[in-house]
Amino acid sequence: MINKIVEFCVKERLVVMLLLALIVGYGWYSYREVPLDAIPNVSENQVIVLTEWPGRSPKDIEHQITYPLSVALQSVAGAESVRGKSMFGFSFVQVTFADNVNFYWARSRVSEQLSTVSGQLPDSVRPVLAPDATPLGQIYYYVLEPPKGMDLADVRSKQDYVVKYALQSVDGVAEVASIGGFVREYQIEINPDRLRYHKLTLDKVLKAVRDSNIDVGAKTVETGGMEYLVRGIGFIGADKSKEETIEQIEQTVITTKETIPVHVKDVANVQVGPAFRRGALDWNGAEAVGGVVVMRYGENPREVIQNVKEKIESLEKELNGIKIHGIYDRTKLVDETVATLTQALTQQILITVVVVILFLLHFRSSIAIAVTLPLAVLLAFIAMNTFGVDANIMSLAGIAIAIGTMVDMAIIVSENIYRHLADWENNGMIGGRKARVKVICDAAGEVVPAVVTAVSTTVISFLPVFFLTGRDYRLFSPLAWTKTYSLVASLIVAITIVPMLSRVFLSSSKRKRITVLAAALGFGINMTLLAYFVWEQYVSKVSPWPIFQSALIIGAIATLAAYLIVREKVRPIESNPVSVVVNFIYEPTLRFFLRFKKSFLVVPILIVFLGVGAWIGMPKLLKPLEYVAKKLG
Repeated sequence: MINKIVEFCVKERLVVMLLLALIVGYGWYSYREVPLDAIPNVSENQVIVLTEWPGRSPKDIEHQITYPLSVALQSVAGAESVRGKSMFGFSFVQVTFADNVNFYWARSRVSEQLSTVSGQLPDSVRPVLAPDATPLGQIYYYVLEPPKGMDLADVRSKQDYVVKYALQSVDGVAEVASIGGFVREYQIEINPDRLRYHKLTLDKVLKAVRDSNIDVGAKTVETGGMEYLVRGIGFIGADKSKEETIEQIEQTVITTKETIPVHVKDVANVQVGPAFRRGALDWNGAEAVGGVVVMRYGENPREVIQNVKEKIESLEKELNGIKIHGIYDRTKLVDETVATLTQALTQQILITVVVVILFLLHFRSSIAIAVTLPLAVLLAFIAMNTFGVDANIMSLAGIAIAIGTMVDMAIIVSENIYRHLADWENNGMIGGRKARVKVICDAAGEVVPAVVTAVSTTVISFLPVFFLTGRDYRLFSPLAWTKTYSLVASLIVAITIVPMLSRVFLSSSKRKRITVLAAALGFGINMTLLAYFVWEQYVSKVSPWPIFQSALIIGAIATLAAYLIVREKVRPIESNPVSVVVNFIYEPTLRFFLRFKKSFLVVPILIVFLGVGAWIGMPKLLKPLEYVAKKLG
């Protein structure tokens, strides 16, 4: 079966190249679509219910809100545990679900259960679900820098009623939390002496203010063939300034005594002031106003942050001189995470090219091997996108760790094909092109079973990781999955792509020297023109010479490289000086160890003994010998 796949890929180059183009395109699309974050989300699958009851003690909150909610939410399908916390004026209930329960399905079940328990809670108390985010959802912090003369209350109002709503409209944002400044409110400071004088209670004042802040709708009145809408306007502060709003509150009637109304201003002072606060935001030694952007569950952090930045840039024009500065941006961590993989991939490709050139003295064969690394990585991203594995430092570490093993598969297949082709060309290339294709298929078929076995053994070694549960599974499974995807992808590439590329690149040049030289000169001239006219700004940054000289140097190097690459020949590995030196050292060493096999076995036994001693401790390992020594006296 595998040999037929190899034979098909070698013979049908056009089909394989088309599939290769599709893999590259879809792999790049998957790379852009996979959610990319700095660290994996190891938090539990949980839904949080928040309930406010201002001014109440933790004990009252516990008895009348937290306990009824906790009891009711225990019956939610799929819930593993329910934990409640009661604080001053606030209740916090956390419902934890199994990992296999869909996040939004769990939220809908909790929401349904809340509708059944709302009747058991105090009046005006309404529990709500926390934003659909995770503990890692805080992706962007920002502060507002106001112009001179603007106080923190005005800045906080801009944050609460302009910036916050604008950023919450960005796709992927679950919530924007405001921090710092002063929340403006209208405060009524009641004078107890005046309240006693008018024989009023505090509840009456509260009820009068509450009832006055309402619009009343009525029917219509028809006059002169026209219909007029009748309504009572009562909302306090509607289209009014601060002074007018204060006056409206002061004129609110609490009661009447002998047809004389008693207003709020008769028993209290009305003013604008800051709400009670229990914290502040400090930015460079001064108080400031800011916000925290929380990302929705399952979104791509890098994409959401980019959308938030674009929204902020368009929003600053409408803020009357207020500037928005980002003080925490997870994009930097994400970019560093990607840079780690990119650096490892680049270094491995360069090392592979150098090693192959040293041992085979054939640059084109190194190209056939180096191409397999990015292809395998793209295939791994396709699998990640298909099976829902997010990209983070752990999952990308799995790809980085697997890079060394990934390139081994291609090297084994390519080197065996190279050896057989070198022997076939050295024997006179009997049979022509058909025989060459058969040599490539036979050479790949010799080592493919061994490569499959090696990859299967490595994949099976990760089975214990897949059987982990809870937080351990969420932390380590991305690494195991991505390394498995990478190894399987490298196996697929080694079986299908490497033999096809070997047919394209592994051949001795039969062209005339003058033809190759002309082609190399044409390539060098093109590179010179590109370096001078197109890449001028990039070349100037890295080259110490003027652009004209740099372009000529680039053209000369390109001409020489093109000439040498096209004129390459497939030579037997035994004729390579590096291989001769390696065999000169390795063969006598191997003969020596094979001659003294029993003596050499002492070394691995000693290594095992010291390793077990380091693991469980030498005293424990030597305890049986101590026991025997005591028995023998």
